[in-house]
Amino acid sequence: METTDTPRARIIEAAKDMFFTQGYSKVLMSDLAKHLGMSKKTLYQYFSGKEELLNVIIRQYGQEIQREVERMLTDDNLPFPEKAGRIFSFVGTKLHYINPEFVLDIKRHAPSAWQHLQKHKTEAAFLRFNTLLDEGYRKGYIREHVNRTMAVLLYASALETILNPDFTEQVPQKLMQELPKAPGEVFEGLVHIIFSGILDGTK
Repeated sequence: METTDTPRARIIEAAKDMFFTQGYSKVLMSDLAKHLGMSKKTLYQYFSGKEELLNVIIRQYGQEIQREVERMLTDDNLPFPEKAGRIFSFVGTKLHYINPEFVLDIKRHAPSAWQHLQKHKTEAAFLRFNTLLDEGYRKGYIREHVNRTMAVLLYASALETILNPDFTEQVPQKLMQELPKAPGEVFEGLVHIIFSGILDGTK
C-alpha cells in the first residue's frame, strides 16, 4: 500500500480522481502536472506514460476492493444477510465513484488497462461472490433448489452491464431513461433483484 505523503502517491491519487471523473483520454499528462503543481518531467520520473499510470491505478483500486471484501467474507461474527448487504453496499459505493464513460474510454484507448479491469471483474464475480453464496447455502439462507452457478452468472452479468457501456448502448432509449445513471445504483438494483429471488424469506 502506498503511503499518501510521497510524490508518487500524490500523482496516483490525483490521476485517479481526474481519470474517473473526467475520462482517461481527456486528461493529458500536462493537465495532471499542472493540477499537482509539478513539471511533466517530474511525472515521467515516476511513470513512463499515462497508460502505465492508469494500470497502477486500476490494480490498486482492485486490490483495495479485494482486501475489504475478503475481510468481510472471513468475518465469522457477521450474520450472512448483514455480510452480503455490507459487501454489496461497499462495491456499489466504489462503483459510484467511476464516471460511466470511463470504462468505454479505456477499452478504446488503453487496452492493457482494460485487460486488468476484466481480470478484477472476473475475480469478483466468479470467486468472491461464489464464496459468499457457499456460506449462505451452508447456513440455510439460500433455497436448496437454487442453482448457485446460475446465480453467479447472473451476478457476473450484472457487473458486465455496469462495466461495459457497449452493452447498455444496445438497450432501447425508452428503457435506458428508467435506468439509474450512476453505476453504483445500477449495481445495487441488480443485486437486489438477484437476492430477492434466492434468499429464503423465513430466515
